[in-house]
Amino acid sequence: MKQGRSQRIRRMALSATAIAGLMLSPTPVFAAQEDDLRSRIEQMEREIEELRALLEQAEAQATQPTLPATSAPPVQPAVEDRGALPGVSRPRASDISVHIAGYADAGLTISDGDGADTVFSSGTFNPALHIQYRDLLLFETEAEIVIDQNGETVAELEYSQVDLMLHDSATLVVGKFLSPVGQFQERLHPSWINRLADSPPGFGHDGIQPAAEVGLQLRGGVPLGRARFSYAAALGNGPRLDGAGGVMTEGFGGDDNGNKAISGRVAFLPFPYLELGASLLSARVNGPSGEAVVDDHGATQGLLSVTGGNGELGDLSAFSTDYDLWGLDAAYTRGPWDMRFEYLRGVRDAITEGHEGEVEVLLPRLRMEAWYGQLAYRLSGLTDHPILGNFEPAVRYGEFNVEGLENLAEEAAEERWDFGLNYWFAPAVVLHSAIQRRKFTERHADEDSSDTRILLKLSFGF
Repeated sequence: MKQGRSQRIRRMALSATAIAGLMLSPTPVFAAQEDDLRSRIEQMEREIEELRALLEQAEAQATQPTLPATSAPPVQPAVEDRGALPGVSRPRASDISVHIAGYADAGLTISDGDGADTVFSSGTFNPALHIQYRDLLLFETEAEIVIDQNGETVAELEYSQVDLMLHDSATLVVGKFLSPVGQFQERLHPSWINRLADSPPGFGHDGIQPAAEVGLQLRGGVPLGRARFSYAAALGNGPRLDGAGGVMTEGFGGDDNGNKAISGRVAFLPFPYLELGASLLSARVNGPSGEAVVDDHGATQGLLSVTGGNGELGDLSAFSTDYDLWGLDAAYTRGPWDMRFEYLRGVRDAITEGHEGEVEVLLPRLRMEAWYGQLAYRLSGLTDHPILGNFEPAVRYGEFNVEGLENLAEEAAEERWDFGLNYWFAPAVVLHSAIQRRKFTERHADEDSSDTRILLKLSFGF
């Protein structure tokens, strides 16, 4: 640019010199050339003015330091934030990203069992909020809002956690988080992700699978060539026993015995679409307080003791015992296929007391076992038809077995078949329809031990 400007100045100077010489030449000028000479003089005057402006601009630039072509413009000094700590600045808006997600559903249940009825349900509304600071920290929380059978609104906090990204292969999680034990609760329980309209037996909120934990967790994944290894290890407040001796694992903000629960899961993925996992949980739990327990039939009952008595338990909170759980799971998700298997077994040891050389069983040992196998196939793998390709048949068989706790066994022990047909309106909008056949294996002879239900549920993930 500077070289072009110099050449222009040189040409303008030469023109001015030539015209000046012509004006001073003693050679006579013909009348026909006077007009041309006059126009050339006016042009020269304009060019001289332009030359003067360029020279002034060049002189002004010469007095300023020249920055290299790759230099960034000078940085403006940061404005002092008098509300921040010394040396600590507030995050910029570009450092923080906010994302709102969640899911909602509504459904219809038709049953031919005890109290056969047709019931509409508002389902659930689970809003989730994610706030991330750069690639360092993520806060995530989800609430569950439901309307119970009495029309009252019930709100619960599913999880609320802070994730600190320590490394590409390690994330520290602190707060209330979904339990890493097994797969269903942590990954599949949202209604639009679940391939059927209901949870497998034993894997719902009142089943054997832990729902949540309050504490800290370290989790991540490590590449192993083309394969991958993932892990999750948690330390938390642990489960508690309800008034009848059942195990509650909803995630408690306090610890009634000071003993922390250890839980976790490891998995191996030889291929991105195949995962094999193993889980465990080990905790110490206090005995129940002896409060009355009302079962699903509305009856207040005490536990049957080992000797056959039918008395109340009493306050056993001064005693403690072990609760251990382990499980295996597998998942194959490739193309239109979705195949899963999961198994969990939990044992809560008995609470005993010695009297004069004899051992009295205050609370019997509780053994629980639940498993399911599931297969779903999206018809888009067979056809490109815009309607037929959106259908997805699904089938699942599951069992929940309980031994040592009569009330729980009567209400929850079952064998179940689910035959479903889903229609996907969009990637996150699905209509579940299913025929569910349930057989309750521990019901009394005077109670209905089986029923068939038709389930319809419209789910939306956002």
